[in-house]
Amino acid sequence: MNQMRSFASLLIGFIVFGVVLWIARTVHQELKDEGFAQTVLIGTAGWSTGWLVGFLVSPSTSQEIKKFSQAASTISAFVSGFVLAKLEPSLTPLFENGRLINQPIYGIRLMIFMICFAIAAINMYVYREGRRY
Repeated sequence: MNQMRSFASLLIGFIVFGVVLWIARTVHQELKDEGFAQTVLIGTAGWSTGWLVGFLVSPSTSQEIKKFSQAASTISAFVSGFVLAKLEPSLTPLFENGRLINQPIYGIRLMIFMICFAIAAINMYVYREGRRY
């Protein structure tokens, strides 16, 4: 029974991802913005990052717990140091002169990333937890 729930959660996650892409396409057509491929890339990055996080927070065995704790500490050190230092100059122009508010596509892309990240993380967590029992 739990495996059926796991597969159902995966299916629902993929359906939500499809709906998000459909909404993104509609928004791009309304705004007459040609950057739909960039938005899909951002959504896919959120999806894959969410899967990684969901995978890391749901270890199945004691060996995985050891490995994942080491991996999590390494990833967090990398993200907190190097990535944030390199990412900061790229993010600064988004917040200058109200650009994020004046050009709604940036906010939409941020929401797409967050939605895809959250759905994928929940999806992977439920899938792995359901398969454990």
